[in-house]
Amino acid sequence: MSDYIEKTNIPEETKTRAPKTAFHIMLTGLTVMVLVAVLSAIIFSIIMLRFNGTSETKSYEKLDKHYVFITDDTEKEFWDQVYAGAQEQAELTNVYVERLADNLSGEYSTKELLRVAINSSVDGIIFCGNDDKETVELIDKAVENGIFVVTLRQDIDDSDRQCFVGMNSYDLGIEYGKQILKALQPRTKLKHKICILMEETTTESRQNIIMLAIQEVLSAQWEESLMPEIEIKKIRMDDAFSAEEAIRDVFMDEDNLPDVMVCMNSIYTQCTYQAAVDYNQVGDVKIIGYYSTDDMLEAIQKQIVYSAIRVETEEMGRSCIKALKEYEETGYTNSYVPVNTMVIGKSEAGRMLNEKAENEGAGN
Repeated sequence: MSDYIEKTNIPEETKTRAPKTAFHIMLTGLTVMVLVAVLSAIIFSIIMLRFNGTSETKSYEKLDKHYVFITDDTEKEFWDQVYAGAQEQAELTNVYVERLADNLSGEYSTKELLRVAINSSVDGIIFCGNDDKETVELIDKAVENGIFVVTLRQDIDDSDRQCFVGMNSYDLGIEYGKQILKALQPRTKLKHKICILMEETTTESRQNIIMLAIQEVLSAQWEESLMPEIEIKKIRMDDAFSAEEAIRDVFMDEDNLPDVMVCMNSIYTQCTYQAAVDYNQVGDVKIIGYYSTDDMLEAIQKQIVYSAIRVETEEMGRSCIKALKEYEETGYTNSYVPVNTMVIGKSEAGRMLNEKAENEGAGN
């Protein structure tokens, strides 16, 4: 029995080595834990320093006023440029101008957007829309609630709006009249026919003023017996397709095709230009358009479109903000702020396209 005990006794060296190994493992583990903790603290400190540094250097300035920009979405490129001008001026005057439709889910009419703006108690409204009775009442309600209102491009003069920014109907008619005269020279018929495309919502008073101005220009050059026959065609602006369909109907009636088509907005201009190409009537129908994209400048240079009246869109947007700020600060602003326009014919279109090409070349 004693021999067995002696054989199973653990050597002294092994007995002393086991505690030392355990101690080393514990020490290593503790060291790793300390290093991880220190490293985590360092990383956390760096993140907090960066965050605090960003917070200290980045300041959020409180804006003085909140204006909203309300238009329909049928002439998107045109209104994009007007809004860009409004934003530019708003930044200079510590104002936030919001394009209301962009921040709402779903589609809303301009009247519905007006209600949203009024219920939100904004400081100012920049508005282009119909001038029906309901819209007039909404604008009057906004003004009654202390919200300043500027209408643009198409005035709603029956309302209590503070200012209209745009081109008045008489001046617009004079410009179109001058272009009609040029487009019909030399006269090739005893009696020419002119078709004027207007929005369905155009009021009778605005329509009559434009027509009066056009007739004044034409009658100064031609006797009454030679005056062209003028037809006004009102087109719905629910969407671009409605305009396209109505304008194609004009070109399909070849027996009554007009010699000149006058387009009162950019959508009508684009649709008329495309229909003239599709129906092989380029040159036979002189198109006088409104606004000018790069594609339209090329069409004018090629004389697919005879000419176009261009409105300074960004100036229009800047003028709206200026009018609202002036009324806010003084309680007064001009009831009408004109916007600069220019007539773009073949030579002007060529010059503008060359300038753009040179600028793009210099940028590269």
